[in-house]
Amino acid sequence: MSARFPRELLCANDNMNCYRWATLMVVDRKTMNPADLESLPACQANESREHKKGSVTAPDFVPVDSASPALQHLGGWVKNASKAGALEDCTLIVPTYKRPREMAGLLRLLATFSDVPREVIVVDGSPSSEVEDELLPWAEKSSLPFDLVFIRSPAGLTRQRNVGIDASSREFVFFLDDDSVPQPGYFQAIRQVFLTDHAKEIGAVRGLFANMADAKLTWLWRVRFALRLVPRGDPGKYFTCGTSATWNGVAPFGGVKPVDVLTGCAMAFRREVFARHRFSLFFSGYSQGEDLEMSRRVARDWKLVVCGEARVRHETAEGGRPAGFRRARMALRNHYFIWKRHVPAISFVDRVRFWLNVALIIIYNIVGSFVRGFRPQYLSYAAGTLCALVECLFVPPAYEEPPARREYEFNLR
Repeated sequence: MSARFPRELLCANDNMNCYRWATLMVVDRKTMNPADLESLPACQANESREHKKGSVTAPDFVPVDSASPALQHLGGWVKNASKAGALEDCTLIVPTYKRPREMAGLLRLLATFSDVPREVIVVDGSPSSEVEDELLPWAEKSSLPFDLVFIRSPAGLTRQRNVGIDASSREFVFFLDDDSVPQPGYFQAIRQVFLTDHAKEIGAVRGLFANMADAKLTWLWRVRFALRLVPRGDPGKYFTCGTSATWNGVAPFGGVKPVDVLTGCAMAFRREVFARHRFSLFFSGYSQGEDLEMSRRVARDWKLVVCGEARVRHETAEGGRPAGFRRARMALRNHYFIWKRHVPAISFVDRVRFWLNVALIIIYNIVGSFVRGFRPQYLSYAAGTLCALVECLFVPPAYEEPPARREYEFNLR
């Protein structure tokens, strides 16, 4: 029989340095009765104590009892903080996939911060245990200012973020990529934006890229501007032609500025946002544009801003990314989907701009494949874009967003 206890009570009864196996129960919308699904309380904590004693590795997928046939368990572990100093009302969620070195480097950096979130949740979608094998020995011997939660999850960026949302418990929810490098003061600066917003109009805050100020415009962006395929506008602006303004060359600034688009590698939300919005499962696997789509939905109810004092570097890692063809196909399909969903009345001029921009991407990559020697990855990207173009014209992507609801249950054993 399962015991039910609040998460905070369970944590209080554990020793500070002990490890506990954590599980997640995944709600299957396809097989579960809709009436039963709606009846699930958002704060339900179903604590199952049935597990093999002395087991070192909890199974990733274990069916629960017959009373809940649609639920599954996801394994993981937790190490509690052993010293004070973290931001008690903040959670950091980091989805990762086959990047043990980057993930370990980020955690080591966070352990040195005085303003780190109290709860750091790593959601690993890797097919092997390489990330866990890197993190667990380090966690065992480290004195951490935050609770470190490690969860094994089905792969998929948006799915992993949603897992982290349901596993978290704090008021302000931060997201970083495993190859993001926040600077000291990053978390406190964003937290302060939320705290000083007494009217609670700001629902999400993004960080400012510290390594983009000196970045020059690529030839692709220069041609876009020269042909007027993309309007010139403030960084973070989303245009009705389906593109958003680049952050390349934006000088550092102080304070906050309104934006239309968040960035998945450095953003934070009020927890109240997730009562109505979750990351869309239209975006499967490694995703492009999922942060843009979430931004446009959240902006219907909340203000979005960028905080100039919250500096972060995005050291783009190549590991865990799909090849050129697949990535290009995904990029165009996703951005076409977002454009059609969030620009209700598309003008003729915007349609021309969108498709000419697609043609420019194909030409740019074909030319790039033969410049400075043959580079097949560029040719592959052009082919992927062309494939997606045909799909968008004849079999356009579509997805009906289900109502936001809790899909996962986090259980500490």
